[in-house]
Amino acid sequence: MKLVLLFAATALAARGKPIHVAFEGNVIFGSQTLDSHRQKVHDELYQHCLDIGANAHGDETLTGGFDGEGFHFKYTCNCAHGNTKVPDTISIDSWWSAKATKAGTC
Repeated sequence: MKLVLLFAATALAARGKPIHVAFEGNVIFGSQTLDSHRQKVHDELYQHCLDIGANAHGDETLTGGFDGEGFHFKYTCNCAHGNTKVPDTISIDSWWSAKATKAGTC
């Protein structure tokens, strides 16, 4: 039993303190950006958020969105625990990228 508790405590310590991670970037299509492009960016950032240790809490996992012009976005991944690698640049597809920075602690 003590070994199990020690392992659990070690695993939690290895994850580090949870932080908010801000993603800010652009889609290269400018005013020609489609809703499907915006949805793909959202979906990929949501998955990245889960990959860096955020818990899936529906709309609270990844907050934010695109501005009124429709091609610039700001999202926040809430309470990521894993290897957040910030600051960093996220570029999953060649037509958009985002700068990832620390946006506070949870």
